[in-house]
Amino acid sequence: MRAFLALNLNEEIKNKYSNIFKIDEKIAELKKVSKNKMHITLVFFDNIKEEQIELIKKEVINSSPAPFNINFENISYFTNKFKDINVIFVKAVSEELEKYVKVLRDNLNNNIENLKYDKKDFKSHITLARVKRVYDNEKLKEKIEEVNNSYFSKLSFKANSITLYSSDFVNYTELFTIDF
Repeated sequence: MRAFLALNLNEEIKNKYSNIFKIDEKIAELKKVSKNKMHITLVFFDNIKEEQIELIKKEVINSSPAPFNINFENISYFTNKFKDINVIFVKAVSEELEKYVKVLRDNLNNNIENLKYDKKDFKSHITLARVKRVYDNEKLKEKIEEVNNSYFSKLSFKANSITLYSSDFVNYTELFTIDF
């Protein structure tokens, strides 16, 4: 099954950022992330087996840090190979989070045989929207800058739980949550 480990966000963060970004459909078509699905992905698994869930849980418990703060800096974006914006997100910054993800990934890699996960560099963020189609990339960049300068509020929160979700491209199902 497809699955991912994610940090849970509090309601204040979800409420503040879930509707911050609106865009004219002449600039781009967006698929916004619903408020109840907002999170920070730590590890994305390709195809885990049922018997690996308990092993993952054990490594999450063994890797769990003390609660730590995460700061949200601004709205930013990822681009595709054509330099078009394809994901709009809130940038999250935390030295503790970076260290935690490294320890967690190392433990998963070293202690669970045949576990396949996305090993791309970790970029801490909350996805706000996926861009289905861009009509004017420059205007979309300008809109992001406008939101940052006019509407964006820097917030922070204390991370204190991680959840393993199964994912079928549409729905997330909670498999377990560990508080730390």
